[in-house]
Amino acid sequence: MSKKCVIPISIFLFFISDIIFAQQIIPLYNSALDCDLDKKDRIVEEGGSTYIYEIKSPEIWYYPSENQESNKPAVLVIPGGGYTFLSITNEGISIAKWLNSIGIDAFMLKHRLPNNYSGSCKQIVATQDAFRAIELIRENSSKWKIDSTNVGVIGFSAGGHLASTISTKGTLNINKPNFAVLVYPVITMSLDSKTWTFNSLFGKNPNPDIIKKYSNDLFVDNTTPPTILIHSNNDEGTPPENSISYYSALRKNNIPAALHIWEDGGHGYGLGNGRGSIESWPKIVHEWMKVRNIID
Repeated sequence: MSKKCVIPISIFLFFISDIIFAQQIIPLYNSALDCDLDKKDRIVEEGGSTYIYEIKSPEIWYYPSENQESNKPAVLVIPGGGYTFLSITNEGISIAKWLNSIGIDAFMLKHRLPNNYSGSCKQIVATQDAFRAIELIRENSSKWKIDSTNVGVIGFSAGGHLASTISTKGTLNINKPNFAVLVYPVITMSLDSKTWTFNSLFGKNPNPDIIKKYSNDLFVDNTTPPTILIHSNNDEGTPPENSISYYSALRKNNIPAALHIWEDGGHGYGLGNGRGSIESWPKIVHEWMKVRNIID
């Protein structure tokens, strides 16, 4: 693996050119945040991809589609990175562009990272940002010609955990999405399997009651949105049992749900290009969105 480095000015300008594809960069808040002291943006480039390791200002990056309908669907995109960084090239900007290609306006979430915090702030910063992002999209839905009742979320790995958090803990018509796409999501938290995401979210010696609170399969109810789950059988980073447990909880609560597990793909594949049969997952999700009348 090549050595990570803080992005120099020349690469940063190249990175900015990708961001310019977004019509608007929208701050989530207009005042100082309780948990934040001396934070800054720390951007790292490695192997042609860009990662953000520290967040100064939580934002959503708006990627409008060419869909000119007055009530378009919209999706909040949450990249993964173990709650330590955001993989914005592979699981953010590329996903936004794909959503645009099927007529969906996309908003990539640049949320605060639990790994950079201590105490109770570790658990609340990312969730606060994701809730606020859904609220902002709905508050501005008329301006952006978005259907406020057709706002979804797509999350990858730790981003899938955050997407399932707002799906199970949000408030209907305010900050809970109307549908969810979870791609190799982290779902279940357990002291017996301390993953990278677990350590970033809870730190050392966490309270078991707090751990249970963030095992999102335990909080599915009849207000949880319709969900499609995408996973690989050979995913060693986040085993497919995470998706299976969430799918089972959705079924028990009679929530419309779909689960697709491919044999190949591993973990962290984004759109899956060149990763075997898993690269068909965007087509499967596209068809599911048609069945759910999310898109025509």
